[in-house]
Amino acid sequence: MNVGKAFFAGIVGGAAMTLIIAAARAAGASADVAQLLGTLPGNAPTSLSWLVGFLVTILMSGLIGIAYGAVFETITRSAGAATGLKVSLVHLALAGIFVGLVGLMHPLVPEVVAAPGFFMSRYGGLGILSFVAAHLAFGAIVGALYETVTPEETAQLK
Repeated sequence: MNVGKAFFAGIVGGAAMTLIIAAARAAGASADVAQLLGTLPGNAPTSLSWLVGFLVTILMSGLIGIAYGAVFETITRSAGAATGLKVSLVHLALAGIFVGLVGLMHPLVPEVVAAPGFFMSRYGGLGILSFVAAHLAFGAIVGALYETVTPEETAQLK
């Protein structure tokens, strides 16, 4: 497996996700995953906490990119935008549950930070749409950047 390629693809996918969520925020949804993660330790929402949350998002995206790479190598035996899109359905389901659980354990919810709900459902239809679109885009981007798994790369797993 090409860990570097997978990690890089995840970072690019994570940046795209952040842009999609930011677009939803600009359109009126109160979705802000970076701020949610940045304030998880209990600190007040600030520009610094947003930056910390963004960095956590990017790091997690890189690690999830590696998981996608492992799936491409061992399960699908191929990569590409369409394959990444299919893999993202599992990622979407798990992340939708995770974001709902984060809201339940976040120390600043509901006094300072709004709970996102499962699949960001508490941010309305635009929140759900942006969450789904961001995860589908992540999968397509990671799959496209990881590209076709070559037989030589697959042989390295054995």
